[in-house]
Order: sequence, then structure tokens, then C-alpha cells
Amino acid sequence: MNHIANNRILNAMLLSPDLTISAVSNRQSELILLLNTINSRLSNAPDGTLRIAKRGNAHQYYHRTDSTDRTGTYIKKKSNLNLAKSLAQKEYDLKVKHEIQHELHAIETFLKNYSPEQIEHLYNSLNEIRQELITPVYTPAEDTLNLWNNVQYNSLDIPDDTPDFYSDNGEQVRSKSELIIANKLKQHNIPYKYEYPLVLSTGVTVHPDFTCLNINTRQEFIWEHFGIMGDSDYMNKTLKKINDYAKSGYVLGRNFIATFESSSIPLNSNTVDININEYLL
Repeated sequence: MNHIANNRILNAMLLSPDLTISAVSNRQSELILLLNTINSRLSNAPDGTLRIAKRGNAHQYYHRTDSTDRTGTYIKKKSNLNLAKSLAQKEYDLKVKHEIQHELHAIETFLKNYSPEQIEHLYNSLNEIRQELITPVYTPAEDTLNLWNNVQYNSLDIPDDTPDFYSDNGEQVRSKSELIIANKLKQHNIPYKYEYPLVLSTGVTVHPDFTCLNINTRQEFIWEHFGIMGDSDYMNKTLKKINDYAKSGYVLGRNFIATFESSSIPLNSNTVDININEYLL
């Protein structure tokens, strides 16, 4: 059974920054825009309602403009099908409008009473003596970054005959493509650790090329670059590695970033930027 991998460098019990208000506010904005669209459509909708009657295997449409008229006027499909569509759309829009108004009211009530910052500010409200005795469940971005950066680890040795690729952070990496990724991470101020050890669910220790931190969400990502995809043996090993990561809770698009290249299709720096913008900013 697959499981979700927790942050390895940060304390997994640290509360991530609240994103609920942003998500709910976006939903609120979408609903308001949709409500305006529906109100505009309803203002141009025809009077009356649609009655649908089944006749054998066919359906007939009737336009009712008087609530006392249980039958209505027959709508000819060939010449006036748009009237039936408009009446059906009107009834649907009225129901959607009701649900939107109900949801907007719920959102307004929620936003009025929801105060996630209270947990975030609670630790800071304590005096220093109490703070020293407590392990907080939430830390500000600056403290989180310091905590993450101060974690020490032993990286893998790089053979002496490896070309001299040194990143803007000063560490030696193994390839030109890894250099591109490292420098792009540095350029975007993304905290990362090169070849930080990771123990898979099988007990095997691996060293992903990069372990990165999204400081906004406090989520850690591993980033592997697979650089010899034109070689069939390498490609098979790559697929096995991706499967092993998935079994340990590291899933592409969730907490695992992967880039690829071959001798004929080198790594594009724009691809690196796209992944950084999608997952790490």
C-alpha cells in the first residue's frame, strides 16, 4: 500500500501555512462572476416554463406561460427548438443561482469566523521563558528557513575525474544539467540540498539529486534529473527508480519533480523554470 511521504528535514508535525483563506476567496470570486453571468442570462430569458411530455419513444416540448395552464403551447422542434433550450436553461440557471447564493452566504460566514492566524501568533504571544520550554507547531518562514538550512548531512563523494561544475552556492555537482538546475534554484531563492540522503520504504538509502523546500507551503520535494534517456539500460533503471520512489510515497507531480534529457534532446532551462514555478514558488 502506498503512503504519503512526510517532510524529512523539517519536523513533520510543524503546521503548514494556511492556504484555506486564499482558496476560499478564489472560490468566492468565481461564484460572484458566475452569479453575474447567470443574472444577465436570466434577464434575457423568456417568460414561462418548459413542460416535457413523453409520447412513445419521443419527447414533446410545451411552453407554459400560465401556472393554471397544465398543458401549455406545443413547441415545434424544427422551427422553435431554441425556445425549449432557453426555457430549460432558465430553470437550470434559477437552481444554480439559488445554490450559488447559499454557498456565498456560507463562505461569508466562514471567512468572518475563521482565524488561522491565532495559532500562528500564539507562540509569539508567550514570554521568552515559556517559549524556551515549548516546541511550537508553527514557525514563521524565516525561522523555518534557518531550521532547514542548518540541518547537516554527509553527501556522496564525487570522483576526482568529474568535470569541475560548481554551482552558485559553491557545491560541486556532477553534470552541466545539474548545474543548470542548481543555479536556477539559487536564482529563484529556493532552498535546496544536493544529494541529501533518503531512506526508501525498502530500507535502501538513496540520494536524490536535489531536495527542495517550498517555503510558502513548507513542503519538501525531491528532484531527480535523468540525463541519459537514449540508453535503454539507463531508461529501464530510471523507470525502476521512479516506481521505487512511488512505493515510498514520492509521486511525480505531488512531491517528486523529474527532468529528462538524451544526447539529442538536452535539458532546456525553460523546463527547469516551469517546474520551479509549478511546485516550488
